[in-house]
Amino acid sequence: MRGELKGDSIMKKYAVGAKTKAALLILAGILLVVPTVLGGCANKEMPVSTSFAIQGSTTKERSEHLELDLNVPVLSGFDAAETINGLIDKNIKRARKEVEDAAKFLGEDGSTMKAGLTVGYLYSKSENIVSLWVMYANYTGGAHGLYWVEPYTFNTTTNEIYRFADLFKEGSASAAYVTEQILKRIQENPDLYFSSADETVKKYHEDYNYFVNGNQVVVFFSLYEIAPYAGGIQFFTFNAEELKDLLKPELYNAIKDEKPVDTKGTILEY
Repeated sequence: MRGELKGDSIMKKYAVGAKTKAALLILAGILLVVPTVLGGCANKEMPVSTSFAIQGSTTKERSEHLELDLNVPVLSGFDAAETINGLIDKNIKRARKEVEDAAKFLGEDGSTMKAGLTVGYLYSKSENIVSLWVMYANYTGGAHGLYWVEPYTFNTTTNEIYRFADLFKEGSASAAYVTEQILKRIQENPDLYFSSADETVKKYHEDYNYFVNGNQVVVFFSLYEIAPYAGGIQFFTFNAEELKDLLKPELYNAIKDEKPVDTKGTILEY
């Protein structure tokens, strides 16, 4: 069964100036799409979940010093959904508290600025392999806001939540190829990266932040990790065919023919 590839919300790129008037402050735009419920692919040989569904839970709040525009994914239909929802909820609460604290400070300081948080998400589904990317953008004061991604890749049949090394037949030993290629690409364009980029990459020990988009495995590094803010999030894309001999067969077979979700215009554009 060919997996479906759809996104429920798209967060656009943004930049916020310190002197921007509060009335015009827009942290990020979200294109809302009617939430879609997808049927999963069940493997009768394995005990487990029989369906997969994802729906956005929206929150919009406006006050003198605070602006919230949240479209948070809520998963259901498989056993690991509760665990993943709990992780997402914990991270949303942390991000929300940060901007609420900033809004309180701005108010006490007599500022005309607004603190804000925008949350959106995209996902790619290939048979029973789902990769969900929750995208955050905030502004708490200063010259510009920040944006980041929190990914979750999981199997709706086995309920596994994959770390990067879990994608590979030989774990970290196989994933070492990805490290070699990332370092090679950095060395090919050293002016784009911090001089410490190589060491930062190596310190991950193949436990990278990543997502699966169609037939691509995408490793990424957040703002300021290996490159200046102006460089944005740094992405390193690997086609499934390139990793064919390294990926676990069930994962390779699920994603090899899938078309990537269009991330153009989002903070995940690569």
